[in-house]
Amino acid sequence: MATKAEQAATEENVDGSSRVAKPLATPRKSGLAAAREVLRIRDFQFLLIGNAMMFAGFQVRNMGQAWLVLELTDSPFWVGIVNAMPGIAIMAISLLGGAAADRLERWKIQVITKFVIASMAFTTAFLVTSGVIAAWQLIPIGLITGTMFAFHNPASQAFAMDIVGRERFMSAVSLNTTLSQTATVAGPMLGGYLLATGLDSAFYLLGVLYGTGFVATVAIRSRSKLSEVEGRSVIQDINAGIRYSARNPVIKWLLFMSLGGLFTGIFQVVTPLYARNILDVGSVGYGTMVTVQGLGTLTGSFVLVLTGEVKNKTALVLGTMVLMNSAMAVFAFSEFYPLSLAMLFLIGAAFGVWFITVPTLIQTRTEERMRGRVMSIFFMIALIFQLGWILGGVLDGAIGTRNTTLVAAGGSMAIVAIAFLSSRDLRRLT
Repeated sequence: MATKAEQAATEENVDGSSRVAKPLATPRKSGLAAAREVLRIRDFQFLLIGNAMMFAGFQVRNMGQAWLVLELTDSPFWVGIVNAMPGIAIMAISLLGGAAADRLERWKIQVITKFVIASMAFTTAFLVTSGVIAAWQLIPIGLITGTMFAFHNPASQAFAMDIVGRERFMSAVSLNTTLSQTATVAGPMLGGYLLATGLDSAFYLLGVLYGTGFVATVAIRSRSKLSEVEGRSVIQDINAGIRYSARNPVIKWLLFMSLGGLFTGIFQVVTPLYARNILDVGSVGYGTMVTVQGLGTLTGSFVLVLTGEVKNKTALVLGTMVLMNSAMAVFAFSEFYPLSLAMLFLIGAAFGVWFITVPTLIQTRTEERMRGRVMSIFFMIALIFQLGWILGGVLDGAIGTRNTTLVAAGGSMAIVAIAFLSSRDLRRLT
């Protein structure tokens, strides 16, 4: 059942058409008080565990697969191709995943997709252990994994609000990201040491992480409120979601700003190259770099937990993007490992705040019946960063690692500038 707050946020005109959902005016609570209230919800506790495992797995997979492909091919281009496969699948069918999240039981979607994702991780580990692994084999595995995430991500995001309600959603997202980044910090560090002992070990760890997420999701008792779909096709639902997002003066520019993920993907390609070719710190040092960036994200999200509701969201979103891209530019010129780690920490902290604030703004300004579809569009756009893996590999071969990093920082900042200069509503976010 929808909470009273959710019902109040979705209104209908006389002719039956829905108005744009407005953010709720709720009494301000301290960050810790709001966090304690959300943590009392049993199903949210299991959701936290499941999502933490998926976040940790995501980092371990990116790190382990990048290093594996470098070992197999010694080619940045192949690193980009292989790591882009999940993103290509997500972008190809994400809209279908969003329509499914508004039509089908969101809990069941997550259970099925988590099981398949864990299976793909164990399959990769087995191929490495058996000595028959080849770079091309990671392409279909990546496509299957990405297809599952295309259905999992919008269902997972919408399901969180099903459990906690609209008025507690910001606190829930902050807590979710904080715990998830705690796992993200531990996962890559362990993964880096496992890579040093054997390439297959990191992928067995990945399977265990995803498998734990599957078990935690099975334990959740809540079920989502399904939309009425009689007489509507999936294509009609998808088109309605696109029109809704394009007509909302805030959502459309938040989605546009998420295109900056393309340049974040470019940066993900150059990070292992810096570790191996410029900083000369090896796989363990690379794991430390990923861990420090995750620690920054953890810090940023924890600050939001303590702060609670932030009134001036314009300054929050804009400030974090300026910080992230400035740190990326400094990282481009650094050949001093501690300075590089410091910049990675700032990049992670800024990203942590952004990754909580932007999806929360989108969801709390979206009607209940549209949440799955709007979030599928967000993920389809945000996860364009995996196409950045391909572009990063091409650019690195053409202009070098340092210049590729500067392109990543400058391109991301240009997207943000266009969005804020074009939208008065975005500049007045509250």
